[in-house]
Order: sequence, then C-alpha cells, then structure tokens
Amino acid sequence: MEVENTLTLEQIVAQLSAQVAGDNARLEVNRIKNLFYKTKEQLAENLRNEWVEAGNPVEEFTFVCPEEDAFKALLEESKAKRASDIQQKEAEQEKAYQRKKDLLDQLRKIVDQAEETGVEDNIQLVRQLQQAWREAGEVAPSKYAQLVKTYQAYNEQFYDLVKISNELRDYDFKKNLEAKEKLCEAAEKLADEKQLNVAFQKLQLLHNEWRELGPVMREQREALWERFKNASDVINKKHAAFYQERKSQESENLAKKEALCAAIEAIPLDVERGYKQWDEVTEQVLAWQEDWKKIGFAPKKNNTAIYERFRKACDTLFEAKAAFYKQNKEILSANLAKKRSLCEQAEALKDSTDWNATTQKLVALQKEWKTIGAVPHKSSDAVWKRFVTACDAFFDAKKAAQKQQKEERKAAYKEAKSTFSLQKEHDKLMRAYDKLSQEIATRENNISFLSKGGKNTNPLLEQMLQTIQKLKQDKQDLYQKIVELEKQLKNDAQKQ
Repeated sequence: MEVENTLTLEQIVAQLSAQVAGDNARLEVNRIKNLFYKTKEQLAENLRNEWVEAGNPVEEFTFVCPEEDAFKALLEESKAKRASDIQQKEAEQEKAYQRKKDLLDQLRKIVDQAEETGVEDNIQLVRQLQQAWREAGEVAPSKYAQLVKTYQAYNEQFYDLVKISNELRDYDFKKNLEAKEKLCEAAEKLADEKQLNVAFQKLQLLHNEWRELGPVMREQREALWERFKNASDVINKKHAAFYQERKSQESENLAKKEALCAAIEAIPLDVERGYKQWDEVTEQVLAWQEDWKKIGFAPKKNNTAIYERFRKACDTLFEAKAAFYKQNKEILSANLAKKRSLCEQAEALKDSTDWNATTQKLVALQKEWKTIGAVPHKSSDAVWKRFVTACDAFFDAKKAAQKQQKEERKAAYKEAKSTFSLQKEHDKLMRAYDKLSQEIATRENNISFLSKGGKNTNPLLEQMLQTIQKLKQDKQDLYQKIVELEKQLKNDAQKQ
C-alpha cells in the first residue's frame, strides 16, 4: 500500500494500459480505477489546501487533471473488451450447453436401451460420450447445475442398471477413483495457498472437474466425497473468515472516519477568531486529514458517501477561513502601509546624533508600532526586520557614542587629577620658595649687625654666611623644580 501511495497519475495510467492489453482482469482494473481516483482526489485536496494556506479564496481554486481523459479512454476500452469477452464467452457457453444437451439425449437413449442393445457396445459408446462431455466446454452457471445433475443421474443409472461384467465395471470405478483421489490431493494442497482468492477460484475448478467424473464403487463414494468436502471446507471457511474480518475492519474504519467527520463538523464557524486561532484550527484539521489517510477503506456502499462528507466538512471550514482572510485583507494592507510609514520615519532618524530628542521620537514610533495590528504573513518578517534595523542602527550608534564619551570623561578626569596633583605640588614648592626667600632676607639683615664689630674675625658671622649660602642653593634647586612643574602644567593646559 505504501508503494501504491507513491505512484503518480501517469504511472497508474500506465498500469491500466498494461492490464487492458493483458488479461484485463476486472478486479485488477477496479483496483487501479479506485487507486487513480483516490490519488487524483488526494492530489486535488493537497493543492487546494496549499491554495487556501497561501491566503487564496477556496472558491477560486481550480484543478485540471490531464491524465483523466487517457484514463477514461482506457476504462472504456477495458469495458468494451470485457463486454466482447463476455459476449464471446456466453456464446461459447450456449454452444457447450446445446452440445451437452445433445449428449444427454444420446446418453438417455443408451440408458433406456441398455438391456436390449448389449453391454460391450454400450460401455464403449458411454465412454465416448463421457469424453465428448468433458471436451464440450463450459456451460453458464445458471444452466449448469441441473444439466450436470441429469448427467450424473444417467451415468449412475447406466452403471447401476446395466449388467456389465465386474471386470469392466471395476475398471471404470478404479479410473474414477484415481481421478477423484487426485482432486482430493489438489484440494488439500490449496490450504497452503497464501492468496485466498486464488485458492477459492482453484477450488471451484476442482469441483467442476469432480462433477464431470463418473462414479466410484458404492462403498467408497461416501468416504471419498467426505475427504474432498473436508478439504473444500478448509478453504471455504478461510475465505469466509477473510471476508468477515475485512467486513469488520471496514466497519471499524467507517466508524473512525465518521468520528473525524463529526469532529470537524463540530468546530463552530460563528465564533470570532484571530489569525493565531485560525492557525491552531488549521493545524488540527490537517492532522485529522493525515489520520484519515492512515485509515483503510470503509465498506464499498459507504466509501464514497463518507469521503464526500469528510471533504465537505473540510471545505466548509476552509471556506470560512478564506472568508476571514478575505475580509481582513484590506485591514492587513492598511496595517502594512502604516508600518512601512513608521519604517520610513525610523530610517530618516537612524543617522541622527541628537541622542535625547531622537530617542524620544523612536520610542514613540515603537509604541505606535505596537498599537498597529497584523500585516500580511508574507510581509510580516520583512517589514519588522526593516523597522528593527533602523531602530537598532540609531541605538547602536548612540550606545557607541555614549561609550566613547564615557571613555573621554574618564581620560579627562584622570588627566585633571594628574594636573591637580602637579598644581598642588607647584603651590607647595612656591610656599617653600617664598619661605626660603624670607629666611635669606632675614639672615642677610642680621649680618649687618654682626659686621659692626671691626676688623677682627667673627666666627658667628662666618657661620651665618655659610648658612645663607646654603639657603640660596636650596632656593635655586626649588626654582628649577618650579620651572619644570610649570612646563608640565603648560603642556596639560594645551592638551585640553
């Protein structure tokens, strides 16, 4: 079944063409016919679902099957060929019927005159009639039962009423026994046949052959027939059980399909739904359609009706969905136009460096975006990506600028801190410098008092002069340090 489900319509047409050119078996032709239209309906259903899923109205869906004309032509050819075969077969059956009626008349006359005409001549003639009977061909079933019943009766009358020698009688009985034992063996082997239909058809042919054979010895008849009947019962019971099981399975399949139909029909159509709700309903129905495909055939009398019911339920639901999409198409288009307008506004602002004002404007656009409803599904991702890209471009640039400003402030702070330290050190040195200047001035002033003592050397004066000399050297060192600090402060000021 899985292989058949993968066949294309062209391959199925090729199968029918080969069958019509061959034995043109009716069951096989019907199987191929059911497969073709099931595949065609499935193909149409899949295409219709894709059409509706794309947002198109279901009433505008059309499906053309170019393979159907060739397929119908082959069906007509098969029908005509079968009609011709039936007509030919009926003619052959009628011819065989007339031939066997003539043979029955001859056999009846032999039976009626058996005692008068003699045994030897009659037995040979009866054998010839039996051979001619077997070669006469098949008779229509409606006429065959009574015809063969009369034939068997005449044969039995001939062997029972005509007094022939035991040797000849036993010879015929032996031949018939051997032939009927072979039929029993053939019937018993049919129990191993895997295809029940084939086994059942072969059994019917064996029964036809059994009826054509003459009798066996009276004491062997019942046991031999019981053996043949028991072998036949095995096949007949299997055949009946197979069809009973298939009938039960088909009834179970019908119940499952009716449940799926009821489930879809139970979905209310007068309830307001949004896109998300319709998507959920669609997903559920598509899942049920997959379940339907896995269920086998329903009973033949119900199969078409239950499929029509299922298809109608699905079509009604998807028509309601299509009406919803059609009704909202203008709204979706209007929403798309609004969102595209917001995209244009965002794109016009994305390169702005007026960070605060532009941020407020873009935030306002984002809030407005949220108030706008859905847009057509095929445009949803693209328009959203366009809007987000414009907004992200601005906010990424703003973030980068803020990061740069932060780094610059950090560097400026670090530099200002360094400058402050230098300035603090400069001020400290200037105070020390002023203090040394005052101390030197004070000591030089005191020298004038020490030098008034005359020409004699004054040790205290010498010590004072040395101290003043050292203070002046310290002052000169401070001056150099102050000069260096002032150069650094000047450089820092120029950098700023």
